[in-house]
Amino acid sequence: MSTLGTRRLTLHAGHRLDGRYELLCRYAQGGMATVWLARVQGKHGFEKLYAVKTLLPHLAADEAFRTMFLDEARIASRIRHGNVAEIEDLGEDGGHLYMVIEWIQGDAWSKLCAAIREQGDPIPADLMLHIAAVSCAGLHAAHELTDDFGRLINVVHRDVSPQNIMLTEAGAVKVIDFGIAKAIGRASEHTRAGLIKGKLEYLAPEQALGGEVDRRADVWAVGATLYHIFSGHPPFTGKNDLDVLRRISTRKPPSPLPPTVPKRVADVIMHSLQPDLAARVPSALDLGRMLESVMASHVSPEDLAGVLRRYLKRRMQARHQSIADALRDAAARAALSGGPRSPSQADLPPMRASLPTLPPEAAPLRSQSGVLLPADAPERDESRESLAPPGASTPPPEAAPRLRPIHAAWLALATLVTVGVWSAVVALALQARSDAADPGPDEHAAPALR
Repeated sequence: MSTLGTRRLTLHAGHRLDGRYELLCRYAQGGMATVWLARVQGKHGFEKLYAVKTLLPHLAADEAFRTMFLDEARIASRIRHGNVAEIEDLGEDGGHLYMVIEWIQGDAWSKLCAAIREQGDPIPADLMLHIAAVSCAGLHAAHELTDDFGRLINVVHRDVSPQNIMLTEAGAVKVIDFGIAKAIGRASEHTRAGLIKGKLEYLAPEQALGGEVDRRADVWAVGATLYHIFSGHPPFTGKNDLDVLRRISTRKPPSPLPPTVPKRVADVIMHSLQPDLAARVPSALDLGRMLESVMASHVSPEDLAGVLRRYLKRRMQARHQSIADALRDAAARAALSGGPRSPSQADLPPMRASLPTLPPEAAPLRSQSGVLLPADAPERDESRESLAPPGASTPPPEAAPRLRPIHAAWLALATLVTVGVWSAVVALALQARSDAADPGPDEHAAPALR
């Protein structure tokens, strides 16, 4: 049901969508949606992180974008494969459509390529072929998706690119973002007539020119990505997008790859970039097998993980710290509101850092006791405050602390000594006063001595 016209809540860290998904921090933002780091907590200390994707506010009121968003969830949620990011849930709260996606602890393929180039190191060919081949396995699973009656849905990703291939820190490869995927019965297929969908540098000719597409368009995109990685530029280039489209419309194959690329590798890539559909590699499964056959050596997930640690170590550290900070802030919010806090959050390191890709808040913030506050908020006396441990309640300010036995003994001894000293002083004072009142025998003899 559409919620157009419904007043939308402002999403922020600490907000719980449908009371279940706690938003921890904004992690990324694109042209259509914001991605939040979120978590779900359960009984006995259960806790799991997710990525929650929400439509941008200015698009949430557009029925076409709502339909596109729902299509993505409907299509991608049916794909169950280890190389495709899984859609876990779909909901709407306070006028916000949201999609819950498995949390991928890693970076995009494009980030790895950029880091290698920045170091001035040669591109590890077998590693790139491995990533592409594993991506093909995930795409093939999407292409083979069927409905409840076993009929092919004919899913096509249509936006395969190095930005939409994620590499986890453990060395796994995940295809993400089926936001513009095509499928039979897709409600939003004709909502934007004439709009080119996907990144132009990786689009197959039939897709760039607005023709019908099938799984071979994704085959082209994988080949175009490899072509870009090994040559340093996309298959077709030009002064502007119109010039690129003109070159694509000629339906001629791209220029040959540089001679530094092994011939067997170049042949497979160029086979995937044939404008003639009949001459192109017919499926992602076939392309994946061909890529594996031209690899000089086997690449394991552990090998990929090692390369990621070498080139993206600082990004990993920043991401880990940002997650720790977000969890600490959540723990502080829970403590201040009297809510539960998981034991793991109490043991987080005290250091704070920010992930560079995290967008800043609208107002300047400062940190105090692990809580982000507006810069103009009054200072607190932190020496008088502390966070309660999990499950404990904060005692009232007037509650008196209990004394240990040894402390009570010392206090009693000090009291006895003080009483004794003052008793002696009082006794001496009284004695002196008594002597002054009674002159004694010397007082009568005084006149005889004068």
